[in-house]
Amino acid sequence: MNNLTRYQLLDALLTFDQPLLDTLDSLNRLSWDSEEVLIKLKKEHILHVLQRYLQGQLSITDVENWANAIEGREDIESEENAQGIIDEILFDLANPLLSQPLSPESAQDYLTQLNSHIYV
Repeated sequence: MNNLTRYQLLDALLTFDQPLLDTLDSLNRLSWDSEEVLIKLKKEHILHVLQRYLQGQLSITDVENWANAIEGREDIESEENAQGIIDEILFDLANPLLSQPLSPESAQDYLTQLNSHIYV
């Protein structure tokens, strides 16, 4: 993953299609600060991760670590027309002690919220 651009690494992070530790290790070699937003976190990204969790492909810790890796990055921004719901769910996933621990029930609730969100 060393030869990938910052954008490609961020895309790999959002899609969680590579081992998270490998992606984060490569991202950590780049500076944390970014002058601009390079990629959008979409509700489809969260839907995909939650579905993988419900299918047993990801653990609670995997989802929390993924959300923590995204939260607060200056080079990632939530898509505008769903920013509120995305930011809220991302915060909950990254901070289970401040919100609620991830469970099959809460994951299903998040999926319902995301699927029923109407773009404005």
